[in-house]
Amino acid sequence: IKSEGLAKIAEARRKNNNFLAWQKANPVKYAVLKESEKLAELYGTMLGDGCVERFSRTEKLSIAFNSKETEHISYVVNLIEKLFRKKPFIRKMINVNCVYVGIYQKNISERLKFPLGKKQKYSLIIPSWIKNNKRYLIACLKGLFETDGDWVIDKNYGTNVIKFTNIIGSLLDDVQKCLISLGFSANRGKKRVTISKSKEVEKFVNLIKFRQY
Repeated sequence: IKSEGLAKIAEARRKNNNFLAWQKANPVKYAVLKESEKLAELYGTMLGDGCVERFSRTEKLSIAFNSKETEHISYVVNLIEKLFRKKPFIRKMINVNCVYVGIYQKNISERLKFPLGKKQKYSLIIPSWIKNNKRYLIACLKGLFETDGDWVIDKNYGTNVIKFTNIIGSLLDDVQKCLISLGFSANRGKKRVTISKSKEVEKFVNLIKFRQY
């Protein structure tokens, strides 16, 4: 009995060693995230309502949505799948109006060049590779404004207003500078950046193809 037990242990170890050797010889190849409009839009979406978390053997990218934003959710699911070559998970939270979309994969933070953990810990800004390309910047602003932005009517003046709301001061400052660079009269408040001139609101909506949810 003892010899049989030792034989089984030896066989298990041999199989495990073979598997480890196979893993080393056949490493998993993850998608290379090349600079593009799609990546810039995802980065903007992440700056708005996303985060990257690290676990012992993997990392998780996740983005929060209002569960009523079905069109937006479907769009971002397809965007993530195209970039990471992996179908994202979709998780509806119980008793709250929230849906999380994301993936588990190694080295997401490094490949996306996005910080780990709570974003409030960082002085976030839009990366230079995005700001130095107008098409990328417009795509990034689309991701930002469709997560943390609103297109509303100012009840006091009866005018259309575009606003971006966030608690990270460095990001608000950067968004304002980027909008000004694109020709908008962007105003910086304590927790938001706004565009309120009617012609500029129309221009911005058409520029980023703003979808109101």
